[in-house]
Amino acid sequence: MIVIGTAGHIDHGKSAIVKRLTGTDPDRLPEEKARGMTIDLGFAFYHTSEGRSVALVDVPGHERFVKNMIAGAGGIDAVAMVVAADDGWMPQSEEHFQITRLLGVKHGLIVINKTDLVEPDWLELLEAEVSERVAGSFLEDAPVCKVSAHTGEGFDELKQRLEELAGQVESKKDIGKARLYIDRSFIRQGIGGVVTGTLRGGNFSVGQSVTLWPSEKSGKVRTLQSNSRDVETAAPGQRTAVSFTGVEREYLVRGGVISDRQDLGYFGQHPVLAVSVEMLHNAPVPLVDRRKVLLIVGTSEVEGEVRLSDRKALKASESGVVFFKPEDPAYTLVGDHFIVRLPTPMITLGGGRVLDHLEHFPRRKQLALFDYLKDRLKPDLEALVLSELKKGTLVNRKTLLENSDFSQKQIKDEVGRLRQAKAIGRSGEYLYLDATLAEAVRNLKERLEEHLKDQPHLKGLAEDLLRSHTPLRGEILSALLEYMVATEVLSRTGEQYDLAGRGVSLKGVTKQAYDRIMDSLRKDPFGPPKLSQLASGKIEKQAIGYIMETGEAHKCGADFLFLTAAWSEIVVYVRAQLEASGEMSVAAIREKFGLTRKYVIPILEETDRIGLTARQGDVRIKGAKFES
Repeated sequence: MIVIGTAGHIDHGKSAIVKRLTGTDPDRLPEEKARGMTIDLGFAFYHTSEGRSVALVDVPGHERFVKNMIAGAGGIDAVAMVVAADDGWMPQSEEHFQITRLLGVKHGLIVINKTDLVEPDWLELLEAEVSERVAGSFLEDAPVCKVSAHTGEGFDELKQRLEELAGQVESKKDIGKARLYIDRSFIRQGIGGVVTGTLRGGNFSVGQSVTLWPSEKSGKVRTLQSNSRDVETAAPGQRTAVSFTGVEREYLVRGGVISDRQDLGYFGQHPVLAVSVEMLHNAPVPLVDRRKVLLIVGTSEVEGEVRLSDRKALKASESGVVFFKPEDPAYTLVGDHFIVRLPTPMITLGGGRVLDHLEHFPRRKQLALFDYLKDRLKPDLEALVLSELKKGTLVNRKTLLENSDFSQKQIKDEVGRLRQAKAIGRSGEYLYLDATLAEAVRNLKERLEEHLKDQPHLKGLAEDLLRSHTPLRGEILSALLEYMVATEVLSRTGEQYDLAGRGVSLKGVTKQAYDRIMDSLRKDPFGPPKLSQLASGKIEKQAIGYIMETGEAHKCGADFLFLTAAWSEIVVYVRAQLEASGEMSVAAIREKFGLTRKYVIPILEETDRIGLTARQGDVRIKGAKFES
């Protein structure tokens, strides 16, 4: 099935053309019939001679209902641009044409209606004017059908052109990311809440679990209809009606989205959209910082504030990167097309594509970090992949561009091609650009060198302390550290990372504290001062940390530090006593080294802790780790 939308000025006969083609009056609302004008979206189905189904979306032409027109145009494959022969190209003709162009529609035809009301000479002039209006656009070479919905004249040719158009338009791709933007919501007797829309990006099946946006409520598909028939599975591009189980009716609202994703939290956590915007040639006002605008994507419309990236204003006919913060988060994928309008008065300013999802507005001093967005102005998968690696330093290949409108297979194939061309590299599960990764490595190395220059006694830094030296966090920082170890920029001992080949040393006040502490320990090796006496300040604690890391002393409990030679002598004696008699008393060790209980008890508690000994009543016996 393909979806063709009508477009054009009010009263140019869009609904009449649909009714003449299908026998269905798309104006379904009583108010529409009473006023003789389309207010909301209407739908009808046309079947080609080859059995293909064409869904016709009839949109309102009045300027007050342009947002409804945008909602209908958001899911179409092609457009039938309708111009009344007696009126010619009118303001809404221009606005609808520009909207379909900005929404990325690539196929269409031009229908000049009401030919029975004008002379042939006038018709020729009008056709020339319309051709001039659409020059340089996707409609430049589109067929022109001259018809009268009143008399039926020209409809044989129109049907033939529709047949040709149905054969030209590619089927909507299944990218494994099913979304249905709700354009109608109603209650059906015996079924309950039902929504309709044009399915895009993937399939829906009866019994499938889905999530509703913006409520993020979960439910299951109860029934599916397409082309007024019950189906088990609906495919991308089909006009689809869906009912649910487990979902309250209040959440089934027009402008909402039905998604096959189970978790949509990402979009709430990244509400700011980086977008490309093309301003219309007749945009009445420019985009400037803090201007309130309405962004319409699919059938969803959200009001919010804009910030510009590299200029003070985006004027008519200009294009650029803009940041948009909606009052309520929107569910969009990178690559989605949208329209920008003023909230009041309701005027279309332009449109564009979503480039990225951000957590917050960038600050002016951060704008250089968003240069990668300029690479995305070209709607190209290669540019998108390369810009994502430019942005992310190291990107997990399994989640690469998962919030874009490309399938995982498309992304995987493109990554394979770029790797084969040596345009990107891989480290474990992570992909990278050589230049971007080299810069991250250089920056972290320089920051670490500076830190260790001031504290050369440190044997390195743990990962949590390295966070203060880089903007990278979580798994990306871990992956960067793994890469730097693998390429011998860093060395790792236990949980600490150090510059490869760097020697540990002391200097200045830390060296002086080290000398004082070592002198104190040497004066009475078996009766050292308490740690609280040795470590009177930050410098002394750093010196003690160095002494322990270099193995020059052993910490005994919370209170004492013994020189390694003295501690080894104690251990040798304890082992010998246990080997000889199988047990050892407090008195034995006290008499051997001339110690008081102040030292003996912490020593034996430490030998218990390390498993050399085990307490049994008043004596010690061999511990669990005695042999090792």
